[in-house]
Amino acid sequence: MPHSYLHGETAADIAASIERAVRLEHVLPGDRLPSVRDAGELLGVSRNTVAAAYGRLRDAGLLIGGPGRGGMRIARVHPFEGRALELPSGACDLASGNIDSAFLPRLEHVLTDVDLRSSGYDAESDDPGFVALLRERLGFEGLDTRHLCLLSGALDAIERALRTHIRPGAYVLVEDPGFPPLFDLLRSLGARLKPMPMDGEGPTVEGVAAELRGGGAAAVILTPRAQNPMGVDISPARARALTTLFADHPDMLVILDDHWGPLSEHSLAMLPPRHGRWLFIRSVSKFLGPDFRLAIALGDEVTIDRIRRQHALGPRWVSRLLQRMAGALWQSPETEQQMEKARFAYRERRKAFLATLAEHDIPAMGTSGVHIWVPVRREAELVQAMLGLGWALQAGEPFRIDSPPAVRIGLANLTVDSARKAAQDLAQCLTGPRRFLS
Repeated sequence: MPHSYLHGETAADIAASIERAVRLEHVLPGDRLPSVRDAGELLGVSRNTVAAAYGRLRDAGLLIGGPGRGGMRIARVHPFEGRALELPSGACDLASGNIDSAFLPRLEHVLTDVDLRSSGYDAESDDPGFVALLRERLGFEGLDTRHLCLLSGALDAIERALRTHIRPGAYVLVEDPGFPPLFDLLRSLGARLKPMPMDGEGPTVEGVAAELRGGGAAAVILTPRAQNPMGVDISPARARALTTLFADHPDMLVILDDHWGPLSEHSLAMLPPRHGRWLFIRSVSKFLGPDFRLAIALGDEVTIDRIRRQHALGPRWVSRLLQRMAGALWQSPETEQQMEKARFAYRERRKAFLATLAEHDIPAMGTSGVHIWVPVRREAELVQAMLGLGWALQAGEPFRIDSPPAVRIGLANLTVDSARKAAQDLAQCLTGPRRFLS
């Protein structure tokens, strides 16, 4: 009997039966669920009951799709960002979200200048020299550095802020397409995702306004520069418009994840609000190295105080050895040279890739950072076609909530010449007989 795994008379029971079927592999990623109407008739319940069950699973990331032609399908399990991908021998990895490690500064150049003595439990929580450096560098960018704390990465900062601010079932505005680990984190906290549609200047004003009109948004999370996966900065005009919208919602926590930081080619256009609840995060992962697991969080006094209190119950502090090493690297002339090389290399790879696509009239996003986003018609088929040509791309599905199909291309493992070649092969796939272009 088709769909015999479906059971229950309530939304909770129906959702549980589907979760059980996924766990026991009675249904597989990509399998389509019956329509709301068909499932209701099969179970003898109302369409609203089935829709509520499907909605729960979609919010939890177990289902994708919607009520339209494609229907609801079992979500695929995607590798966490940064996890090593299993690629065929000889394939060039354009799928992972990594940076080019050739541009990371070398720690041995500054170790002799770092105080490597370990401190005790009674030492001051943060290294005074590192905190002074942060206040100088971030203050120069126009940021309010009065209230500051150090955490183990951007997602750590976001999680701690949200745990103090939202309850299960709360709505959080997120970029669509956006960052899959963030989606997973929010769902693990019981949050309900409200997607903000994106264009070349950031979240659209109309889309954000529509979500805010619905009311009830507890937080909004934005990427001011080098947004992953689209590779765009929030423009000055868009920043002004969004700031005006947020001013009418002073109780909403505004989170800015500036992960690209000093590698950016443009200054920050989107700054935290002057009043209300806010958090600004600057991770050192992209310019000093992911293994530092270190992020700087600025915010209003209440938000930072709550994060500090929560952090003190567990880790208590971020390693002061790491702080001193990060401070020495950040101030090193070699680091600035490496960052300048990275800006130039990423810019030239990006220009070469986009220019080649433009020669074939293929639209793409990617004006900042290390990713390019190309709208397509059929993601999976295109990924397979490119893999046959030696290029491993990332299907856009894990990055999308309601946004249309696309693929993400990472620039870390390309040169200018290979960027042109990859774009040429992509153009052939998109404009050839099978036409994967959106």
